[in-house]
Amino acid sequence: MVQSSTLKQSINYAVVALAAAGITAAAFTWSAPAMAQGSRSLEARVKAIEDEQQIHDLLIEYGHDLDTKDYVAYGKLFARNGTWDGSLGLHKGPADITAMLAHPANGRTPAPFDPKNVQSFHLMTNFKIQVDGDHATARSKWTFFTKSADKKPSPNLSGHYDDTLIREDGRWKFLSRVAQHDIPE
Repeated sequence: MVQSSTLKQSINYAVVALAAAGITAAAFTWSAPAMAQGSRSLEARVKAIEDEQQIHDLLIEYGHDLDTKDYVAYGKLFARNGTWDGSLGLHKGPADITAMLAHPANGRTPAPFDPKNVQSFHLMTNFKIQVDGDHATARSKWTFFTKSADKKPSPNLSGHYDDTLIREDGRWKFLSRVAQHDIPE
């Protein structure tokens, strides 16, 4: 009885081993191009996710640089021939975009940011990013808050950005950023 049970168990092990060997053999009979295509596809998908994350970070950095009055860093987020188009007109290139923000006539002063005395900030939301190689588009919403008389955040303006982005010198930058006011117009 013991020998019969041991024999059955050995046969079962042999069947499982043969089945595993057959599956393994089938896996290795796939064509090399099919296997390479699968790995490239995964690599392309991972690259797209990394690109989207880098663009997401760029969109967040834009708001941070604007709100902390780091206008030089803000300007550097734009490509060499990048444009910003909005309520302050059309501006081209990092230097012109930096000058636009730093100009006192535009209601901004290049004073150092004081995190203990924040008077206003932008809230960026609803990012939609589409990557196509070294080019991308993005759409996002923004709301501008100021400190109310009772020292609470009060939304004053809201709108959206329509962006065209480009990978320049290995980094994502704005090629075109159009800032639209939705409320109030």
